[in-house]
Amino acid sequence: MNLHLKKFSIPKKILEWGDSQPEHQRQHIGTHIDCYNLSNIELPSEIKVKVIDVRGIKVIDIDVLENINLEQNSFVIFRTGYMEQYGYGSEKYFDSKTSPYLTNQVIDKLLDFNTKLIGIDLSGIQHGKDHLVIDKYVESRNSYVVENICNLDKVPSDLKVNLKWLQLKDATAIKVEIESI
Repeated sequence: MNLHLKKFSIPKKILEWGDSQPEHQRQHIGTHIDCYNLSNIELPSEIKVKVIDVRGIKVIDIDVLENINLEQNSFVIFRTGYMEQYGYGSEKYFDSKTSPYLTNQVIDKLLDFNTKLIGIDLSGIQHGKDHLVIDKYVESRNSYVVENICNLDKVPSDLKVNLKWLQLKDATAIKVEIESI
């Protein structure tokens, strides 16, 4: 099962916008890894994933990690249900005033546990002015944020995935393909 958006599932208006942007900006369309610090990303091609169901929770805080068995060097994905409910590219999907977000405390806990990737089925783990700041912070801790993950309703909470990505020079985002094994 793929957990990344394929070109045919991205609304035409977003693809048209992307065509008018510099190549590094187009990388932010669809499922991607943010890398605002322009780090040379080195990740395993295969990684263990933990999907945490946080549907209905607006402020995703450290308590969501209670009774969750996390592994070091893993990929933790938060399933808010926004991708399923509203669809990528919709006004509601990109509404930063109503979208769920992760607190700094839960992010720090994941980073302290050496989580390699923090993913979400939204346009970011935080929104507005905090989006860029938190992505840079996560990257400075040798981890990365993966945005716009799909099909979380079709996979178990524990799985392994293959990662494929192509990092372009000076790009602040890297398109990533995520396939369950």
